[in-house]
Amino acid sequence: MVTTATKSMAFMALLATTACGGGGGDNPVVSPTPNGLPYGATGQDLADAEGVQMSLAAAALSSTGVSVVQGGSVTLATDFLTGGPANQGALDATIEIFGEVVTITNGSGTLSNGHSVTLIYEPDRSGQYAGAVSLTTFNTSGGQSGEVGYVFGFETDPADMQVTGTATYSGGFVANGFAGLGAAEYEGTITIAVNFAGPVSGSLDGMLDGTTALDLNLSGGALSGNGITAGLTCAAGCTGGAGDLDASFYGPNAEELGGVLAIDSNVFEGAGTFIITVTGL
Repeated sequence: MVTTATKSMAFMALLATTACGGGGGDNPVVSPTPNGLPYGATGQDLADAEGVQMSLAAAALSSTGVSVVQGGSVTLATDFLTGGPANQGALDATIEIFGEVVTITNGSGTLSNGHSVTLIYEPDRSGQYAGAVSLTTFNTSGGQSGEVGYVFGFETDPADMQVTGTATYSGGFVANGFAGLGAAEYEGTITIAVNFAGPVSGSLDGMLDGTTALDLNLSGGALSGNGITAGLTCAAGCTGGAGDLDASFYGPNAEELGGVLAIDSNVFEGAGTFIITVTGL
């Protein structure tokens, strides 16, 4: 892990959460915004996402706490998903990052300002219908200057979302960014309780660099179509507001819930991803 950093930068968290409509109950019906892939169906494989230009929403979070949502696109090359930490040669992609399109070859690329980009794909963090990709940018002195998290996949058709009942999703999350002036990693377990006819609640129980407990709660969680939005507030290890969460359901029957974390607390700022599955009803 890089231990030098420049804090005056914008964090990016790519949100594959194009809040699609449908559903019922008290949820508003909105027009679906396709991400370039078909909706979730039985028998799909993540490799079916290769070679397709995917339109994703992007949330930019600056060190001053100002966040904006903007569009972005990702195209994964054929055989990309055979890559990983032990096979960087397969990690070719075209990705829109920080307002420009960058070609990633063998897991690396370069921004127009000379900052280098390193792409990370961890197959064990992907699900059947959703995958996660992250990038780290480094300035010309080698210091970490940015973090990007992506979630992509086959979203649940909003028309197939259930409108009653409850489900609990749980699994791991990872976020990278800065604690003070140094690079840091925030990792742990995220649990989200979904009431398909009402509110959404949840929590993140994690450790900062494996040594300091940092727990967050979802605040004002809401379900719309096949997507969830929520604020993040500090529960332990920090104070005040702590950022935002944006997620979508994936698979033909909402088997997976994947999304991004734009974290802006008083002890850690960064971007992360999660892909979690049903653990209770």
